[in-house]
Amino acid sequence: MAHSRQRRFRLWPWRHQTAPTTAPSAPPSAQELTEKLTALVHFERGVAALYYYLPDATLAALALRLCQSHQATDALAQGIEHDLQAEGTGSDAWHTVRAIWHRTTWQPTEILATFGFSIIEAWRAEPELWDIVVDPRAQFFGLAVTSDEQQHYWSALVIGQKGQEMGSDTATAAR
Repeated sequence: MAHSRQRRFRLWPWRHQTAPTTAPSAPPSAQELTEKLTALVHFERGVAALYYYLPDATLAALALRLCQSHQATDALAQGIEHDLQAEGTGSDAWHTVRAIWHRTTWQPTEILATFGFSIIEAWRAEPELWDIVVDPRAQFFGLAVTSDEQQHYWSALVIGQKGQEMGSDTATAAR
């Protein structure tokens, strides 16, 4: 009788169950990472500055050129490019244009959400970088990502303000 009672109150299963193995996730495409970073930048900007950026094709093209140039030189560290102004955008309408660029390597255990967030965290860790993201004068942005076969990713966020006569209320989408 005592033997049957012991069997009923066991706290472990009869069969040994193995923990499910998680397969490493595949590296994201440059387009997927661009979309994820865009969503994260919108979120961070909305929380910190109460405004979202408006996308701009000219700044996105400039961001792509910056990514490609940093990739070609195999630049390792993140950095800032100040006052790209009209020569970078091909237009005199831009008053202020600054860029943040970053290089990072995909880790097999990462997923797209945490990979994108780690880039945002790297920006947050540097006050000068973060000040560019949340600059209240910034109204427009362009973002691009490039990658190579070794799973290295270069990203560039370019932000700007069009002509001084344009007020921020009309150019920046309020939350």
